Amino acid sequence: MKIRLLLLAAICGLPGACLLQAQSSESSSTGPLTLFDFFHQQQGSLPLLKLEADWAQLIQGKLNEEYQPGILSFQGPDGNNIGLEVSARARGNTRKEVCLFPPLKIKADRKQLLELGFQPRSVLKLVLPCQNGKSNSECLLKEALAYQLFAVIFPIHHRTKVVELQGLQKGKEKYAFYAFLVEEEKEFATRVNGKRIEKKRINTIDLERDAYVKMCFFQYMIANTDWSAPNGHNLEILQLPGQEKLVAIPYDFDYAGFVDTDYAIPRSSVPIEKVTQRFFLGKYVSEEEALECAEFFLSKEEQILQVCKEFDLLRDKSSEFIQEFLADFFEKLKDEEEVLQTFVTMRRNVKKE
Repeated sequence: MKIRLLLLAAICGLPGACLLQAQSSESSSTGPLTLFDFFHQQQGSLPLLKLEADWAQLIQGKLNEEYQPGILSFQGPDGNNIGLEVSARARGNTRKEVCLFPPLKIKADRKQLLELGFQPRSVLKLVLPCQNGKSNSECLLKEALAYQLFAVIFPIHHRTKVVELQGLQKGKEKYAFYAFLVEEEKEFATRVNGKRIEKKRINTIDLERDAYVKMCFFQYMIANTDWSAPNGHNLEILQLPGQEKLVAIPYDFDYAGFVDTDYAIPRSSVPIEKVTQRFFLGKYVSEEEALECAEFFLSKEEQILQVCKEFDLLRDKSSEFIQEFLADFFEKLKDEEEVLQTFVTMRRNVKKE
């Protein structure tokens, strides 16, 4: 709560800040919890989820995205085991093509949810490691951490929750690994009182500048070029009440250098050879905006590094990598000439989108 108050205080006085403050609530509503809310609010040990399903069919038929029946088991609010009847299918784009395990969308039986005291419309989005093995598990955890870092930067963000997942088939454990839940799009929009915008093309000039520039700096910090404002690629575009401009919220960070998955490659239009190299994609960023945003991120340096330090699921080697990776970013921000050279794009762009 203290961190949250400091964050809100930092953005006070900016255009739209009061509105954003009012919409950054961590709970979806005062009524029954969604399944995501129930898992998200759990503190201490990680929730253990068991998904009984035909995993062979889930994996082999992942490109078809057909729902498969299953049972999702977990410990309920009273400590007793709950077994929910669910339908699960693969989702996403690249991951279901290049990975053994696709991300999953899980829908539960509405009647059973009501009987258990949950909101009847509860959809879970579950991100799984790309393959078995420690390196893939580390990548998954680093992606979950990236979501937490954006939460330090901006009060409106997708919530996530790391869980332990057991994949069961015919009553026997087939898989066991870390996974993480990410807030479903409609649930996210409802929580922040926003309306999702799904236009085919979004002009950068239509985006709220403070949110946009911070988002661009964040993407540079984690070395992610797998996003685009004009077509909304890996960005949730929201219209918020009382806000003239649209707000872009990033998601899907598996192509970021911070995560460094085996399959990640740089965006074809940028002059870098590997994803661990940074390239700034912000449009029409002025000197004033660049310097102010650099100062803002420097004010968050200690907090960001502390979040990384407290994320104790990673192996020492991965923790050392991300600390060094972020240190390089913050070191650049301390050099005014570097900031102006790297982040000022107003003079390099004559024709707007």
